[in-house]
Amino acid sequence: MNYTVFFAILNLILLSRLGFTLRDKPLSKPLDFIRLTAIPLLVLPFLTITAGWIVLTVYLLLRPGITRLMELNPAKLNRNRVAALLIDFVAIALLASPLFSLHAAFWVDGVQQTMVELFYPGDLAEGVSWQTPFALLFGFLMILNEINLVVRYILEKLKLAPLSEMGQQDIDEKQFRTGRVIGFLERIFVFLFILLGQYTAIGFALAAKGVVRYPEFGNRNFAEYILIGTLLSVLLAMGAAFMVKLFL
Repeated sequence: MNYTVFFAILNLILLSRLGFTLRDKPLSKPLDFIRLTAIPLLVLPFLTITAGWIVLTVYLLLRPGITRLMELNPAKLNRNRVAALLIDFVAIALLASPLFSLHAAFWVDGVQQTMVELFYPGDLAEGVSWQTPFALLFGFLMILNEINLVVRYILEKLKLAPLSEMGQQDIDEKQFRTGRVIGFLERIFVFLFILLGQYTAIGFALAAKGVVRYPEFGNRNFAEYILIGTLLSVLLAMGAAFMVKLFL
């Protein structure tokens, strides 16, 4: 498989999906679907026109329509968004495989070689591997949005929510969004610590979150919700980091 092409296409798809972040309602604005269409299409000029290129173009044009259909059911929004991501993974993996032979256009290699010779003249001008930066960007995009969707979907399936005995939410919308931002930062730190090999530092990040949340742990339902959500978030972030390390 051409992993450079695989990560390049997926990164653009993940960038277009950042609009899902902190969005608990279905996408409805035309701009949302324009973004879902336009950003992934930016990869096309960088690839050689082949049968695989044509199939990729058709798939990228069909994606927004499929997403629009999957956004029609608010009750299963997170499940459908995760399912759409899995479809993207399978489709792009197939297109980046030897079966379709997607590869960079000839002019890309020329520009790359010119840049290398400009900044690293002489014997050092041997080329550049884009797999590493693309893999790192892939990991960051996964922990910023996609892992959040997976965690929310799993919590929904487990029927877990910060509810009190009266069935009312114990936190308002502002606190809920703040908690998500804390989750983003938590995953970023875990991701970086794994890549740097600083595994013990993960404990300090979790301890800091525990100190901030300690006054709220008197509510058993809320405490269980936070604990399970945190462990799921950290586990998935660690998985993403270890997967990325395989391509560094």
